[in-house]
Amino acid sequence: MQLKTRLSIVALMCAASFQVASQEMDDVMVVTADRFDASPEQRLAVVNTIERTEIAQINPKSVVDLLEQLPGVSVTRTGGAGQTASVSIRGANSDHVLVLVDGARISSATLGSASFNGLSPEQIERIEVVKGPRASIWGSDAIGGVIQIFTRKYAQDEGFVGAELGSDNYSRYSAGGGISHGDGLTSVTVSKEQSDGFDAKRDAETDDDGYDRLSVGLNGLQNITDQWLISWNGQYSSGNSEYDSSWGGNEADFDNYYVNAAAQYQSDAWESKLLIGQSQDSNENFRNGVEGKSLYETTRDQVSWINQFTVNDMLTFNAGADYISEEVDGYYAQNERDITAVFALARVDINQWLLEGVVRYDDVENIDSETSFNLSAGYRFDDNWRMSLGYGTGFKAPTFNDLYWPNSGNPDLTSETSTNVDLTLSYTNEDYNAYVSVFDTEVDDLINWVNTGEKDQNDWDIYRPENVDEASIKGAEFGVNFTVNGLQHTLSYTYLDTENKLTNVELEGRSEHEADFSLAYPIADWDLRLDYHYQGKRKDGAEYNDAYHKVDASIGYTLAQNWQFRLKANNLFDEDIISNADYYGPGAQWYLSVSYNKF
Repeated sequence: MQLKTRLSIVALMCAASFQVASQEMDDVMVVTADRFDASPEQRLAVVNTIERTEIAQINPKSVVDLLEQLPGVSVTRTGGAGQTASVSIRGANSDHVLVLVDGARISSATLGSASFNGLSPEQIERIEVVKGPRASIWGSDAIGGVIQIFTRKYAQDEGFVGAELGSDNYSRYSAGGGISHGDGLTSVTVSKEQSDGFDAKRDAETDDDGYDRLSVGLNGLQNITDQWLISWNGQYSSGNSEYDSSWGGNEADFDNYYVNAAAQYQSDAWESKLLIGQSQDSNENFRNGVEGKSLYETTRDQVSWINQFTVNDMLTFNAGADYISEEVDGYYAQNERDITAVFALARVDINQWLLEGVVRYDDVENIDSETSFNLSAGYRFDDNWRMSLGYGTGFKAPTFNDLYWPNSGNPDLTSETSTNVDLTLSYTNEDYNAYVSVFDTEVDDLINWVNTGEKDQNDWDIYRPENVDEASIKGAEFGVNFTVNGLQHTLSYTYLDTENKLTNVELEGRSEHEADFSLAYPIADWDLRLDYHYQGKRKDGAEYNDAYHKVDASIGYTLAQNWQFRLKANNLFDEDIISNADYYGPGAQWYLSVSYNKF
């Protein structure tokens, strides 16, 4: 049996899968939900995917441009593509979303959330977004869901060279290709881009806030025998982003990397994967080139061993262990910690029923231990209709800033915890895919920085983190895609009802209503695409940010099979887009790209 040539070391279980790309749902294998490949028939959670073909059509300037189009995913920006953006899934906090790149965690252990600035969309082959708690599979952070980004891979002699120019003096140059070595393959992608940006922050510096970014990606594999495979992947990104500040830094340099190496064994009944990796997230802030430098750096070592045992067509077991070592740079009372975990999953597929249970134990050094679980059941009414019900728990371990920030950290904090119920009904046939999902998430022991009533040496108030808040997030999500006369339609809508249970007011930064609609039409050597995004009003402090409508358009033309030209308009009607009251949004932006592709 020839081993699969996927490089990811991840996943296996979910159910109603809504694919944003035009590829048929039955063709979609995902790995993020349960760390092994799983077909739609094996899945019991909502999974959204974006494939390379659609990424090229959308021609985004940042990863969050892609994520924003998915149902249940919300983005809050503090400027343009090079500035910080936070991503929420189904109303969860941004640090309650686990972000992986080729199986490697990329979140900061000091801030808790992940930065998407270092990865160019040109590097991305595929994105999978799994909704709901996945802590029983992945551990800490996966309360709202999991985002996994897979970097590009090429076959022998495949590759591309591309260039793009656009608004705000934007430029991008990129190239990639694959080479074979015996019964193996290695792919390399390089991307360099920069932009002068625009003035991002209100009532601060009036200069433009630009960025530059260099990204280099590597993917490789080697078949040793029919049953043994080794693989490797890595990503390096460095750059600079400018931002506005009334005090402190106004510029940041970043240097991020991850490297993974894996060995995989596969027989008819047993598949085993061993992954060893390291990642580093480094961000240095300063002012006017030199003043007031501050470094935030996380180094994370990870070892994972996961196994899948197929007893027969009806019964499957998964089991695995994770070890994570985190180290941060800075003046902390404690600057490192270890996390060890074990998990086990059982799946029964009998007649119309699909049943799954998974449990995980995490021991987080100097904090506490957490046991999380998921119980799910799915029923197939026929070949088209399915219903699934799931109940799961999740947790988020306190960050190093929460625990050990000089003079104000609280080492007695416990993990934030959650419970979630999710009910999904889905319909699938050759031309039409749809689902509707309702969910209820309760989060306890939320960490909030509370005024202690004390003053520091500068007579400033001292704040200290405490486990004081509770939140309730209820909602519904709908997605459908279908094709009529070659015109591909994708429609999604998300409703949220959120509450801070201590103050009885809605949570900040969440829209009650959010919707997306896309049209794609390939005809001869042309492809046309139109994307519409509606963002409802959002609470921002004592006020609300206005709702807005955003339209993007893209036209591509392929010449002589290999050459492609594309014209892209972002925010076509120059809508005033504000997701954070302190920051301006981008106006209308135009881009023209050309690429030579050999596939």
